[in-house]
Amino acid sequence: MLGLLIKAFAILLALGLAYVSIKRAFLPQRKKAAEVPPQPAKKPPVIEADDMVRCPACGTYNAAGQPCAAPDCPTNRS
Repeated sequence: MLGLLIKAFAILLALGLAYVSIKRAFLPQRKKAAEVPPQPAKKPPVIEADDMVRCPACGTYNAAGQPCAAPDCPTNRS
């Protein structure tokens, strides 16, 4: 009985090794993570924007040199 179990184990082991060998032979090999060159770090995008100043009356921020954009601001008297 023990001899039969050992033979069955040997057959299953041989089949597993054959499967792995055939699989490695026919499937394309992938590059390992260490072989892939690292990507250069991307620089953050530069956003061009006007200088903003705070309106002393209402506290909103507006472009420098422009009148306040809030309609109910006391400095926006037209």
